[in-house]
Amino acid sequence: MSGLRRRDGNCWVAAPPAGLPRGDSLADPLASGARLFEDGREIGPPHAPHAEIAAVGGGRFSHWGEYVYLSASDNTKAGRNRRIYTLLLAAEERDPAASVLAAAAATIPGPEAPEARFVLAERIFRSLVPGQHVAEFGRSFFFDRDFAACFERFAENNYRAYDRRYALSQFARLAARLPGDFAECGVYRGATAFLLARALNGAPAQRRLHLFDSFAGLSAPETVDGTFWHQGDMAVQIEEVRARMAEMLPRIDLHPGWIPTRFVDVAERRFALVHLDLDLHRPTADALAFFYERLVDRGILVCDDYGFETCPGARRAIDDFFADKSEPVLHLPTGQGLVIRSAG
Repeated sequence: MSGLRRRDGNCWVAAPPAGLPRGDSLADPLASGARLFEDGREIGPPHAPHAEIAAVGGGRFSHWGEYVYLSASDNTKAGRNRRIYTLLLAAEERDPAASVLAAAAATIPGPEAPEARFVLAERIFRSLVPGQHVAEFGRSFFFDRDFAACFERFAENNYRAYDRRYALSQFARLAARLPGDFAECGVYRGATAFLLARALNGAPAQRRLHLFDSFAGLSAPETVDGTFWHQGDMAVQIEEVRARMAEMLPRIDLHPGWIPTRFVDVAERRFALVHLDLDLHRPTADALAFFYERLVDRGILVCDDYGFETCPGARRAIDDFFADKSEPVLHLPTGQGLVIRSAG
């Protein structure tokens, strides 16, 4: 590599031959997989901040945009020390994630730079799961200790659903200010039911949380439901739910049975919030047909499955049902679908 000119301190800069891939950038600070050799011996580390190359040197370098910023291994003047600097860019890999992981392993920011570590994790995630994206750094809801303690008491939960559960807890806080009961269709082990019951703490005793589930798993999927789900998935014993919800049972009415057979139990009730987590087309359609007219004005309907590719039937049921209604279905980035009832 020729044409080195001094930039600052130990840092020298050169432009590689035209036609090479661009290097790192603000948007993608680990884009380049370049390796640098000094008289045939590899030096580094790569992806070094330019100020650090200038101040510390020691072979640090950066392939940034169309330029290479480098330092000699012994901090001699790289443009005048008669050494040959060679930049190696590997041919494109069959799996792009491999080069990203290799580059990441070479340069992991320290714990004193949490945002830089987040950017690195985001780059790795994007390379492994194309088309998916990590949300923004520094969201404060992760530091809500009260919610975290509630979430983590259910051992099967993982943090993939954290934002979805948090959103539901906030909808429940809002709905608790309205008249009417809460209902959930599709209880599984009670993780979201616990959040809903918790939001009713302090409300009059006559306000109830009604839980509907077969407790035998899913019914047989239809063609519209795709191939992800199978009959019997998500089965759980009702005794397990009762045990997990023990402290909330005075507020809860359990209605075991296939949807919609037990809806008759609450035909005279009105609802401030209804949470649907049924995964499939037919039970979702049946639940909408029953609960929509029983939502109070400004009542909240949340479909847990609306934005997931694994639940096309549930989304079809909601889109079809609301096609002739005045309320829009809001597609939330959490994967939930949200409707605010307008009963005026």
